[in-house]
Amino acid sequence: MMDRTGGATGHDSPSRHAMGERSVPLSMSRRGLLRTALAGLAGGGALASAHAARAQSQPAAISTTAGAYVPRPPAAQYRFRVGATRLDPTGRKPVPGITVNGQYPGPEIRVREGTMLRVEAENTLADQPTAIHWHGLLLPAAMDGVPDVSGPTIAPRRIFVYEYPVRQSGTYWYHSHWQLQEQIGLAGPFVIEAKDEPLRVDHDVVVMLGDWLYTSPYAVLESLRKGPAKAAGMKGGEMKSGDATSGGMKTGGAMAGDMKADLADVTYDAFLLNGRSPQNPWTLGARAGARIRLRIINAGASTYFRLRLDGHPLTITHADGLAIEPVTVDHLLMGMAETYDALVTLSGSGSYTLHAVAMDGSGQAVGVLHTPDVVPRPNLAMPPLEGRALDYRDLRSAAPTTLPGGPVRPFTLALGGDMARYVWTVGGQEYPKADPLVIRQGDRVQIEMQNQTTMWHPMHLHGHFFRVLQGAGERAPLKHTVNVPPRETVRIEFTADNPGRWIFHCHNLYHLDAGMARVFEYEA
Repeated sequence: MMDRTGGATGHDSPSRHAMGERSVPLSMSRRGLLRTALAGLAGGGALASAHAARAQSQPAAISTTAGAYVPRPPAAQYRFRVGATRLDPTGRKPVPGITVNGQYPGPEIRVREGTMLRVEAENTLADQPTAIHWHGLLLPAAMDGVPDVSGPTIAPRRIFVYEYPVRQSGTYWYHSHWQLQEQIGLAGPFVIEAKDEPLRVDHDVVVMLGDWLYTSPYAVLESLRKGPAKAAGMKGGEMKSGDATSGGMKTGGAMAGDMKADLADVTYDAFLLNGRSPQNPWTLGARAGARIRLRIINAGASTYFRLRLDGHPLTITHADGLAIEPVTVDHLLMGMAETYDALVTLSGSGSYTLHAVAMDGSGQAVGVLHTPDVVPRPNLAMPPLEGRALDYRDLRSAAPTTLPGGPVRPFTLALGGDMARYVWTVGGQEYPKADPLVIRQGDRVQIEMQNQTTMWHPMHLHGHFFRVLQGAGERAPLKHTVNVPPRETVRIEFTADNPGRWIFHCHNLYHLDAGMARVFEYEA
């Protein structure tokens, strides 16, 4: 497969050629159509072109009898078939999975900002529903894909059409929001190309990280609920510990004494990069001096990753899809569901390993960037995590993000947990039995999260971006997911400008299933 700018990539790499045709053509936007039509006023030839463009963007019609016209809905740009698939990413043994179109990761969606996107999703599963969440996208609540909150489930052997305008650009992803389907394969990358992209690169590729179990995640969750002393397939009371501030991701506030963080509670069999194991890694071939945009997505179900590229710094240009003032680092820590775009310039002939090390040190995913004259060889040694690490305090939005005035609606939410019962809470309440958090359109919603646990929690808000209040003033970065370290407090704020019901939850999949969520509801 080719990456979007023509470089050879590893097998099944989730990327596209820059000038090649997409698998399904995109419809012309209304704005583009209007420009074409206005240009047609200057000459008959251009007007004919505008009519042709209009014919492509309008719903198709069929003639039944002379003079009859029957309008039809627009075609879907993407068709997803959600189904049972046997998966074996490391060659150990095939196990049951659930995927889109039989592949993991799922098909890459790559569209242009301003597109009206239409995805036809067919659930071919015989015994369970599904639902697809479009992570980080600003869309109508009914399209958000969270059962019982914002969108319906797709029943077995039924079809649902997701349709919404694409109002932003950047690196995002999609995944199931039904039970633990995300852990067994139902996830994929979602790239939105900007209308006026300032970055010029030779290669533009997705790097999608994941964690993999050969045990049923439902059995793992059951073990977690039995408690640390009885659990199998989990770390529980035997969790590896480490410095909670390692990785440079302190967000403000002090750790209590020499308290150590619990870094993971699930033992994984493998860590994957673009669906591939370290023994059979994803690769990208590029000439020496090539400028490469890595769109990095942490799609792990419950794994924080530390990223480093052998012999090269990483220039971070986007966080959670949105532009920031570029900052160059040696490595970075990524929470589940976060995305970062990094620019790399290959320094010379060679084979360079991209490491994604699980925060608890239990393993890593790898990929290889190499020049054409060199055979790609993965470096499977654990990398030193030296030099400058990305810190939230380094993140400054590329433009001011100050919120408009409005009534302030404050919330103080404790993040709590009980490992003995494996119950996780937000504001002392366990979802779905928790009360809604009521807001009104136009409110300036301010949230203070106080992490009372010894674990990290990547907190994700659907349907909105929020400002992370970490000292950047009017340039506070906008994100949809924020890491809350153990025993620390993090503050965020957003404008309530997208009516509906929106879930706010920890993106550790097991914590979410065990109650770590609340729902924001707009009051009329």
